[in-house]
Amino acid sequence: MKYFLLFSLWAVTAQAQLSPNGATASFKGSLPPKPVAALSAEQEAGIAKELAAVTQSFKAVKKHPRAADADIFLKAVRYALEFDEWYDKKSEDGVKKAMALLDEAKKRIASLAKNETPWMNGSGQKVLGFYSKIDDSPQPYGVEVPEGLEFGAGKKPVPMWIWLHGRGDTATDLPFVYSRLMAKKTGQFQPAGTIVIHPFGRYCNGWKSAGETDVFECRDDAMKRFNVDTNRVALAGFSMGGAGAWHMGAHYADQWACVHTGAGFADVKRYQKLTPEKYPVWYEQSLWGVYDVPDYARNFFNVPLISYSGEVDAQRDSAEYMMEVLAKQDLHPPHLIGPGMPHKYHPEVIKEVQAWIEKAVASGRVLFPDEVHIQTKTPFYGRMKWLNLHGMEESWKEARLDARVVDGQTIEIKTQNVTRIVFYPPPQARKGGGSLKVMIDGSELKLRVGPLSPQFETFMSPGPKVAGALCRLIKENGVWRDFGNEEPFQHEGPAGGKAGAHPGPMDASFMKRFLVVLPDGKSSSPAVDAWVNAESAHFIQRWKGLMRGEVRVVKASDVGDVYEAGKMQSLILWGTPESNSCLKQIAGSLPLQWNAEKMAMAGQSFDAKTHVPLLTYPCLKSPGFEVVVNTGLTFREAHDKTNSLQNPKLPDWAILEISQQPGAESAGKVVAADFFDDHWQVKKK
Repeated sequence: MKYFLLFSLWAVTAQAQLSPNGATASFKGSLPPKPVAALSAEQEAGIAKELAAVTQSFKAVKKHPRAADADIFLKAVRYALEFDEWYDKKSEDGVKKAMALLDEAKKRIASLAKNETPWMNGSGQKVLGFYSKIDDSPQPYGVEVPEGLEFGAGKKPVPMWIWLHGRGDTATDLPFVYSRLMAKKTGQFQPAGTIVIHPFGRYCNGWKSAGETDVFECRDDAMKRFNVDTNRVALAGFSMGGAGAWHMGAHYADQWACVHTGAGFADVKRYQKLTPEKYPVWYEQSLWGVYDVPDYARNFFNVPLISYSGEVDAQRDSAEYMMEVLAKQDLHPPHLIGPGMPHKYHPEVIKEVQAWIEKAVASGRVLFPDEVHIQTKTPFYGRMKWLNLHGMEESWKEARLDARVVDGQTIEIKTQNVTRIVFYPPPQARKGGGSLKVMIDGSELKLRVGPLSPQFETFMSPGPKVAGALCRLIKENGVWRDFGNEEPFQHEGPAGGKAGAHPGPMDASFMKRFLVVLPDGKSSSPAVDAWVNAESAHFIQRWKGLMRGEVRVVKASDVGDVYEAGKMQSLILWGTPESNSCLKQIAGSLPLQWNAEKMAMAGQSFDAKTHVPLLTYPCLKSPGFEVVVNTGLTFREAHDKTNSLQNPKLPDWAILEISQQPGAESAGKVVAADFFDDHWQVKKK
């Protein structure tokens, strides 16, 4: 009877978590979903009137350094009105929450006007905000401060946990902020003497794309406010948060004192139970390598890891699979099992998990270990500790970089599918009086090395440049050589190949500051113009609804010189060289021929009146930024049913036939698509 009940519970749990089509039980066909109890016209009008009044008063404090602490409330109510985000059983409760947020906004605005921030004082639950560097949007996060903890300038640095929340289709800004503002209960863990922050993560995207950058931005904001010890920060999460901890733990293993993954998926194919006949097109399979954690397993050599699963939780399979993958690398982290538990923590085992994390945090992050290991499919995720995989022979194929300090003046490096390396020799390897011996793939190099940058120990940024602080190696014709420090890598152009700053695909550009540039004219094709107008508007609204920010938008005529305007950001150019004057400026440097009648790429020709190109490409004339043409995020509404599908769907370039109407899965019919090679050239057939 015991085993029968166990099997029955497993079946019910599995069905509740993931239906046969891969959808979560809470998915109702859109994000954000339709309201549960829609407000009446009078109720909405009342909220809108109050919002307008508070928004007007906010203008007086808009430039205050902590203005985001008030702005998050205004945005939450504004978005709830725009997207009809009312998820309580009674409309009156939605009104109550909106008014509570506006009341809090008024209090904070009054305090900011006096240059005061009383909500920062003392212990307990807090909800704070920051302005994102990506799109300038105010983004919220929650904070738990234990009773009696002293923090801030002049106090002893405190440890911090980052807790990644699980999926909640209705957990948009208003419910998230309200729950943090009015919360009475603490979170899953209450580590002693430790700040716990709860990123919003741009709502419901599996901690990918802008959700990923959101974690780092709120981490950095909290670090400054609470005087956090940068070497005692833990990353943890459960369910979707567990998936985020797997992903961000593997891709950024050097940023954490330890990583805890609770009941989260780790890849696409196994989690979605895909068999070969159900595989997507080849380039989408390659792009699983952006986030699939098994492709980054060796990175867990660089950080302590502990996992948890409920005994009868269907998502236990993901953790078991990762244990198999890690074991093949001779890694054997603890995987604790909650006896009899479905998709939740066991009340006793959670204590073991907490004790383990607290011990790892107390030990702290090792900044300069003797060994560093990197495994990746893209240079975008090529940095770890003092080592940076800066370029690859072929992206989206496995690359490895393993380095170890042999003695006080020798470092041994082994590589696979790597062409460029930047590394900061750690202190224990800088004892050779300014000389360093590097044994790389069996060859010996003699390098000169200077002192470390004074600020490098923070590992947030390398700090001011110090001559000779870093070393750079490049592989040419199968031979490694010292590239020196004087000549810059031409990493944004075809001669230098792809690098971590911009390796593609198109979606990567939406993880940095970007500017949408709309047409300032018309093309020769009304059909193309109609598609451009509809798809650009679709992206702007989708970013707002799913990524919870307002896209920065200008017309091409307002940009001016694209090479000057585009520094340090991505330019998202919509239209054609006829309709967009910015596209016209750079059309000659793009790897396609494109006029009013036809476009040609990769040896193929297409009718320009019924086809549009989508691509990402580095700006060769003014290195440091890239252009993206005719696309926003390439995963669409149909992929929101499960966070495991919210991945890039198109490679570096694609040609769409627009006679097929845009839908929930694609913006048109893909008739050609591929990656550029690692020198930004069109691949030969």
